[in-house]
Amino acid sequence: MDDIIDSFNNGELDVEGYFNDYETFFNILKKRGVMSQVDPDAPDSEEWQNEYLIWLYSNDKEKFDKYIEKFLGDVEIVNGTPYLILNSRGELSKLFCTYRDELRPETIESILDGDYDNYYDYSTDDVYRDVIEELTKENLRRLKEYIIDTLKGQQIPTSTEVLESIANSQGNDYVTVDETNIDEIVDDKETMKELMNNELIDLRGELYSVHSSAYDSAYADDLYDTIWDKLEEFFQGPGEWLSRPHTYKKDTEVQKFRVPIHNFYRNILDYLQDNKAYGNSGTLEYHGDYLSILHEGWECLKVWAPDYPDSRKVDKNINEYFSDYI
Repeated sequence: MDDIIDSFNNGELDVEGYFNDYETFFNILKKRGVMSQVDPDAPDSEEWQNEYLIWLYSNDKEKFDKYIEKFLGDVEIVNGTPYLILNSRGELSKLFCTYRDELRPETIESILDGDYDNYYDYSTDDVYRDVIEELTKENLRRLKEYIIDTLKGQQIPTSTEVLESIANSQGNDYVTVDETNIDEIVDDKETMKELMNNELIDLRGELYSVHSSAYDSAYADDLYDTIWDKLEEFFQGPGEWLSRPHTYKKDTEVQKFRVPIHNFYRNILDYLQDNKAYGNSGTLEYHGDYLSILHEGWECLKVWAPDYPDSRKVDKNINEYFSDYI
């Protein structure tokens, strides 16, 4: 057996000629208690590395996992769970391709990394309907306080029926805005639009900004969720960020993105089986990372951008962002 193993490690043994297949050969070595003498780094190991790993999976899972981590630099196996380790989420864009109207990989990368910027200057043509009518009681109260402060001491022309009615009740031919009439003013769309075209023109600009920010953020969130729906084929998102020691800088930590891999062992075994006849170019070591294997061995992912964001998210964002502007 020592001579056989030496011949094998030196690339001089016709395994399939003498033993029919590698699985039978490795089983014989295991039975004789000499499997540990096999050199995985032998000169021609690329010719049988896949068969060796397939055998290890069924016979020595712990050793199999160690070789996976050795050959695939972006894989870490913790308590039996395989994780993909990346410098940034945007690297996952490598798995996407573009046909016709799909999102491009570079756009997907920016979305996953949180760098997507597609500000909508004209996300609404009616800020009363799309902002003011969606405000919570607290934000509506803040809006009214803002209007009273802004219009304090001004004589507002009676350009609408509501303003004319208020002026008559005040005994003037103009309106003084205060706590007694602010509810009536804000509740009337025509009056608010008239004021936002004149005395409250700055408010109108701020409300447009509120809506644009809320719309843009909701749209980016929807894009992110849509992308992850596709990535669920390979990963169990959304993943997490971890601090790891820097490779060579002492007392320095770097952030790494980690996400559990879905169907990892099945995919790896399928790859090993399908590439047994391709020599070096068909090995895990040749690719060096799991993303490259998925990129070359599986059909690329395609994702389409939604036409509009979820209106519920937009309304939620409006009320969250309101105090930043008003």
